[in-house]
Amino acid sequence: MEVLALVYRNLRARPIRSILTLLGIVVATASMVLFLSFGEGLRKALGAELSKVGPAILVISEGSEAFGAGYPELPPELLGHIKALAPELGITRAIPTAVFARGGFDPASSFIFQGLPAGVTAQDLYPNVRLAAGRLDPGQQGAVVGGGIAERNNLGLGKTLRLSPQVSLEVVGVLERSGGLTDSFIYVPITAIQTILNTQNYSSILVSIGPDQSAERVARALEARLEGIKAQTTGDVMRFAERAVRISDLVRFGISLVALIVGGLLVANTVMMSVYERIREFGLMRALGAKRRFIFGLVLLEALLLGVVGGLLGLGLGQAASGLVNWYTLREVGLALSAVTFRLASFALLVAVVLGLLAGFLPARTASRIRVVEALGRV
Repeated sequence: MEVLALVYRNLRARPIRSILTLLGIVVATASMVLFLSFGEGLRKALGAELSKVGPAILVISEGSEAFGAGYPELPPELLGHIKALAPELGITRAIPTAVFARGGFDPASSFIFQGLPAGVTAQDLYPNVRLAAGRLDPGQQGAVVGGGIAERNNLGLGKTLRLSPQVSLEVVGVLERSGGLTDSFIYVPITAIQTILNTQNYSSILVSIGPDQSAERVARALEARLEGIKAQTTGDVMRFAERAVRISDLVRFGISLVALIVGGLLVANTVMMSVYERIREFGLMRALGAKRRFIFGLVLLEALLLGVVGGLLGLGLGQAASGLVNWYTLREVGLALSAVTFRLASFALLVAVVLGLLAGFLPARTASRIRVVEALGRV
């Protein structure tokens, strides 16, 4: 307790410098927490969304990715081949879809249209969606709008959506907000998307299987029997997403590392200046019998205390910033894209502690090697 009292007295004796140093650590830690929280949020959001998908297998063109919305490349004959294999592989249903995206970077002006064949509704793809108004089946000239995009763009029943000069659809249904990706989709007849893109191809085919079937086994069998396709299960999508998120985590950590280094230099500068200002004090301690390791530990503890307190405050600030990000993304795209998990919080605090220790090591070593005679001889 006496050592802590000495540390506290020294930091309090130089309030401006201590506060500015603390702010440097707080900002560095908060920026790291906020940057890395996007990776944690994406993991949670993707896992939640995949759990809501009804079909177990997504068939796409070889070389494309599950999250892409490129030009449809699956030929219509492929659907017939999959249905022919259905009895042998335990496939219960195959639903072709086509995707068409319009808009820019602003979520309010971005629209993703998912084309569905006749008789198929959004509930067949996402069993958890619920109807707020109108009907689920878009029919031949209708559109069913996700709750989030309907709210942002004031799309109610009877509104006309002009997809192209040739294709206009009337809003015949509005879904309830679910807090997921379905909030940002507009479900339309697949023929409308094919007309706009001037193709008969599909973007993907969603495959449902019997409860006693293995999605992994069926997916690999489809890839072996059919050329030019990639069959992805929920596990495949999660593994792909995890690799992508990890890469983005490294990039974001690299960016936040700059702020961490600056924060560490601030701590080192504060502690080093404190050492030079207290040379006589350290000399007196040594003359009264204080060991070198006591001086070393005292100075190192100052740096560590700044790191821990700054880390805790930075964690709180990062969590608050994460909440603001989620407020915006939930309102705009219906997803919480940031999450401060226990793993992330523990990592941030560990980094703050290590930062304090590294920044305080050199000043502590310098203080412990001060000679008593020289220190007491200084004015």
